Amino acid sequence: MKKRTINHSLNRHCGLDPQSPKQERLVSVLRRWRMLLRHDGKRTVFIIAILGMSLICAPLFAQQMESEYDGKPDKKKNATYFSNGLQSKYREDTEGAIRNFEQALRFMPDDAASMYELSEQYSNAGRIEEAFNMIQKAAKIEPENKWYQMRLGLFYRNLEQYNDFIKLYEKLTQKYPEDPDMLSELIDAYLVTENYSKALEKMDLLEQQVGENEFITEQRLQVFKRQGNTKKVVSELEKLIEQNPDNIRYYGLLASFYAENGKIKEAIKTYEKIEEINPEHPYINVSLLELYDMTGDKDKAFDELLAAIRNKNLDITTKANTYDYWMNKNQGASNIDEQARQCGEAFVETHPDNKLGYLILGSCYFIEENAVKSKELYQKVLAIDSTDFFGWQNLIVSESRLNENEAVRDHAVAALKYYPMQPVFYWYAGVANAVMENNVDAISYLEKGRRYTSDKMQMSEFDAFLGDIYHQQGDEDKAFDAYDRTLRNNPDNALVLNNYAYYLSLRGERLEEALEMAIRANELVPDNVYYTDTYAWVLYKLGRYKEAEKIMKKCLGLEKNPSGANLEHYGDILLKLGKESEAMEYWKKAQQAGGASKELDQKLKH
Repeated sequence: MKKRTINHSLNRHCGLDPQSPKQERLVSVLRRWRMLLRHDGKRTVFIIAILGMSLICAPLFAQQMESEYDGKPDKKKNATYFSNGLQSKYREDTEGAIRNFEQALRFMPDDAASMYELSEQYSNAGRIEEAFNMIQKAAKIEPENKWYQMRLGLFYRNLEQYNDFIKLYEKLTQKYPEDPDMLSELIDAYLVTENYSKALEKMDLLEQQVGENEFITEQRLQVFKRQGNTKKVVSELEKLIEQNPDNIRYYGLLASFYAENGKIKEAIKTYEKIEEINPEHPYINVSLLELYDMTGDKDKAFDELLAAIRNKNLDITTKANTYDYWMNKNQGASNIDEQARQCGEAFVETHPDNKLGYLILGSCYFIEENAVKSKELYQKVLAIDSTDFFGWQNLIVSESRLNENEAVRDHAVAALKYYPMQPVFYWYAGVANAVMENNVDAISYLEKGRRYTSDKMQMSEFDAFLGDIYHQQGDEDKAFDAYDRTLRNNPDNALVLNNYAYYLSLRGERLEEALEMAIRANELVPDNVYYTDTYAWVLYKLGRYKEAEKIMKKCLGLEKNPSGANLEHYGDILLKLGKESEAMEYWKKAQQAGGASKELDQKLKH
């Protein structure tokens, strides 16, 4: 009956009809707010009661209060604006909350609660200086209010005013010794200001309150490390180990500390203890590998590498990184190839469904030019991952070493489905087709491949090969154009210089250029039979027979059994010098050696 009377009087005061369905929600709001009347303090009870009423009634008299301000304190109006401010705060209406809390302060300038709320809202609006000033005032008015003091401390900390923060929290921790969070905040402040003795003192106090705690011990460790107090660090870690004998993390911390401070033997012993407790710990072998390596014990270090690869608890990414570390660090060692093979076998044994082991083993056999084995292993790589670039590339190279031209062509074309812009696969497709005398397809792949490379040397290789194919087809214009492109990108391509010079000499064109090319080819590759022959032949075509004779004689001296072509050329030069009998002698030798031109028989009848 009493509740009904209160409801009824409130509803009448606010102009509500208690029987109206439209007012039921508002009435229920009032009921919920009355549940909060249990909060301690008469002022709080009053404010919350007013807040409940203002949820319904505030719009009816807010403007009236605004106009009624006469500069005199008014607790009732203060409470109304305060409750309106709370409503705006809960709606996340920062500007509305600021206006209402400011109005609340107008009617009661020493209202610490409004100052506290305003500080929060000013902070939300980015008005930090005003927020700081406001909480300072609130904390000064009500110095016993824990929450006001804590918010002031938050400002001190965020503004890096640590001396003020420490001064404040020293008082708070004395007043609220049962609050470990406050003590933790104070410890952090002492750590930031590097007042380690005070930090350690407060840690001891905190430990008395909450008991022995791993977090506190680890904080002490950080302090001792910063102080360079090695003995204390070891002591604290041994204490942790004693408290937690099965927790290998603390053994790891102790081992790492030993290693960092150059106590490698102690570190190794500690890691060996971890291995004793948990032989399949994921990172134990990696840690021991590094330590044995530091001592120069390469054999033990490598044993740990193999153990790490075989450790089923260690992730394969870490294994791969550790393998790379070892290979790079020991590059050039006499036994590195054998170690790579053992690692590859360990990967295959432990991870048969992962391509890494097959790639490593494939690389071992590839370097040894064991094309049969490398081909087999790269096929396994591609069976696991058909997109692996090196799998395709090295499979194709292995097949080319075995002269399996059809396989080279087919696999190069297959690789282009995954890598349509990789020139290397166009190259092998073109070369394989050329070897199989499919010149049309060869030209197609080579012309496409050269368009996908920006590397001048690589492009010159494409053009050089294209030049040779066009020459075979009798399309000299395209061949010479390709050779010109080659030499623009690589002017010291000796093979192209030689071939281009020879082909020009056969046609009797651009002979001075051909001579320059022949000279440069011989400078790049001296004492080469073919290049020397070209040089002599270009001189012959230029009519410089004496010089040609000298160079050709040198050419014949480079071979134990000169070719028929070179013997024939020497005879031709001798004829031009009027040495007919000597020319006839060398033509006969050419006929016996074989490989001379079709015109040789006619020359012998002369």
